[in-house]
Amino acid sequence: MTNTPDFQSGIPLDQLSDGQPLTGLYGDDEVTLVRQGSSIFAVAARCTHLGADLGDGLVEKGTIRCPFHHARFDLQTGDAVSAPAVSPLGCYTTEIADGVVRVSGKISGDTMRAPAREAQPRVVVVGAGAAGHAVADHFTSAGAGARVTLISAEAEAPYERTYVSKQVLAGASTPEDATLPFAHPQNPHPDLRTGVRVEEIDTSAKQVKLSDGEVLAYDTLVLATGATARRPSFTGADRSEVYSLRTMEDARRLRAAASKAKSVAILGASFIGLEAAGALAGDGREIHVISREDVPMEGLLGPDVGGFVAQQHKDNGVSFHMGREISAFDGQTVCLDNGHELAADLVVIGIGVRPALDLATQAGLTLAEGDDGVLVNGQFQTSDASIYAVGDIANYPAPDGSGRRRIEHWAHAADQGRHLARVLLGETGDAFDRVPFFWTKQGDAQLRYTGYGTAQDGARIDGDLAAKDFAVHYNGALLTCNRDLAALEAERDWEAALG
Repeated sequence: MTNTPDFQSGIPLDQLSDGQPLTGLYGDDEVTLVRQGSSIFAVAARCTHLGADLGDGLVEKGTIRCPFHHARFDLQTGDAVSAPAVSPLGCYTTEIADGVVRVSGKISGDTMRAPAREAQPRVVVVGAGAAGHAVADHFTSAGAGARVTLISAEAEAPYERTYVSKQVLAGASTPEDATLPFAHPQNPHPDLRTGVRVEEIDTSAKQVKLSDGEVLAYDTLVLATGATARRPSFTGADRSEVYSLRTMEDARRLRAAASKAKSVAILGASFIGLEAAGALAGDGREIHVISREDVPMEGLLGPDVGGFVAQQHKDNGVSFHMGREISAFDGQTVCLDNGHELAADLVVIGIGVRPALDLATQAGLTLAEGDDGVLVNGQFQTSDASIYAVGDIANYPAPDGSGRRRIEHWAHAADQGRHLARVLLGETGDAFDRVPFFWTKQGDAQLRYTGYGTAQDGARIDGDLAAKDFAVHYNGALLTCNRDLAALEAERDWEAALG
């Protein structure tokens, strides 16, 4: 770092503007210094999610928000208080003398941990994805992790699912890089069961039966069963060369198969389908995207932005076959519904997901119309007072009173899990009101989507699509490219409007 403030020597206090974070050095440590009112805070400068500089973040009410993926940290404790970050920031002491502010030392992490809580009810969490892990992690942070049993049907330890299509498939990260930690590892951990399924819920006895024959009792049951990839019905859709992309094991299998493929067909111009196209493009491999839409994600993004997204992939050699469907695949050739044939060694399915509702149905929980998730209240309680549902399966009241929502964003699911844990621990009785957010890499463009809306009511583009410098305003949502602060400010303002 050049021309970097030396916080150990100190800087004039008047160089630190209220609410404007500043990154500098304390010895070899990168530290972000924040002045808010009469308080001075010093925290580690790099977001614990993917290392963004918090000096470019947004300060608000004792927290700092990461400019990349909107993780939020408590400036007093360093704790991550919203997804996608889990681990806390290191904290530092400061002192002011003669108009100079200095960082004077690093605070031991042990001084910021919650005391153990022994008298907590038995909590069984089914599903160790974003929402399930977040429930268990917050219990751990509160010193109550030992009362939680976290059950995962996958053999993996809990991991960040966004890595599957964004980094692991492309070979930019390993599966181990995606492992989700517990924020306070010295506290008692949950009992993590991997590679085992819940086969039955006995609501009258408050027990779950596992696939290995064990029966677990619960006082509170949390369903965080997520979603499963939709499968098409074309001839040959059940062949071994047809892949979904939902789990880490899916990414491993697909990456291994793609390494030998000369041509790949991707069904669906969804975010996942196009992220897969971007990850697999290159090495002389032909990539064909097939979608019934005329423009990728036109309903959500609008024709102009959808066209921009398609162009990012065309620039990387991806071919598009829009307004088409696959009618058959024989392991070597994809036949489209207009009779056109494409050489393809494998097919990737990216046509969305459906909520995993088998257990909720078996337990007799009330479902939303059209099986669009489990009906829950603002605290994620289901029609059974002892059972809660979070994440992709939760159909919850919109905080602005506009109806109900079921949202399939990874960070949003984690925020739901964290909120539910706070409810169960008696830390809050408020209804969930977090503004949805997700990010996606499309070709060479990094996009951030904040809010909840579609292009049905039109879209106003501020900036230059071709220059990859823009903000697109929808009714209730904002899509940005290289305008990270605008996305943070929109999130803050919408949250303030919700009270």
